Amino acid sequence: MCTFLHQKLIHNLCSILDKTSNRSILLALSSGQDSLCLLKLTLDLRRQLNLKIGVIHIDHQCRSDSTHNTKHLLNIIQNVNIESYIYQIKSQNFSEKAFRELRYELFLKTALNNGYNIIATAHTLSDRIETCLFNMIKGGSLDNINSLIPIRHLSINLRLIRPMLNFERSEITWLCRHYYLPTWFDYTNINYNYSRNRIRHEIIPYIKQYYKTNIEKSLSEFVDNISYDSEYLRQNTVKVYLKVRHPELIAINYHLISTEHTSLQRRVLQLFLAQHLNINLSNKVSRDILTSIKIKKTINMKHVSIDFCNKLKWIYIY
Repeated sequence: MCTFLHQKLIHNLCSILDKTSNRSILLALSSGQDSLCLLKLTLDLRRQLNLKIGVIHIDHQCRSDSTHNTKHLLNIIQNVNIESYIYQIKSQNFSEKAFRELRYELFLKTALNNGYNIIATAHTLSDRIETCLFNMIKGGSLDNINSLIPIRHLSINLRLIRPMLNFERSEITWLCRHYYLPTWFDYTNINYNYSRNRIRHEIIPYIKQYYKTNIEKSLSEFVDNISYDSEYLRQNTVKVYLKVRHPELIAINYHLISTEHTSLQRRVLQLFLAQHLNINLSNKVSRDILTSIKIKKTINMKHVSIDFCNKLKWIYIY
């Protein structure tokens, strides 16, 4: 039987995927209800949409039941005849950021080594809203607030997609109950030592109760609106960068970049250092560097110097 969520996923996938015959999707899953919902829907639709499906799971080994969780997922997968790729990593050995980067690196390598051109995660509308609030509280930028987007190009032949970003938690719960999906309860989701859990279980319900608003819908529209602004800024950043970069040396023309808006100056500087030195600058550090450049001061960053040349108006790195 095809439910309204099947139709919603079909609509989302058709808007994301091109009309290529090679639709090899690697599903990044856990055993939670979001993941099993994505697995159920894609399996039901794989013939209709001509999908080759594989599953990747990373056991964080941060819970006492993590091994049993992995075995539970393997039991589900072995009954549906699809490839699976399982990794065990002790997340305690990494910072949250480093572990997230390692996890996506494993997704990327597994996909490329096994012929997948799409990686799909089970992020939902709730994840999008929680990420938005979390990054707003931390003081994030437009890009941070809108970090969960439906599609991201990782390389020429590989894309990361999030086809369930408009799925509400109540809809997913309904589907899991409707099909009796054997979901695994992650008890860390109710551990209030994690900031996201407080946002999910305290802040969002508080806003719903006392402000009488559908916060998921309101913030979803907000994120959609700023996504256009963010994309416009990214496109113009690349245009300006191509105009101001030195044709041969690691340098950008400050005389040209100084005529642009401060927002573009900061973004061009971040792109410049990310491309040449693999340095990801925070907004604050970017602003400090631009201020130092204006007063013609050499900036030292760890083992890198950024020198402002008075005569030629170039910002060099050496």
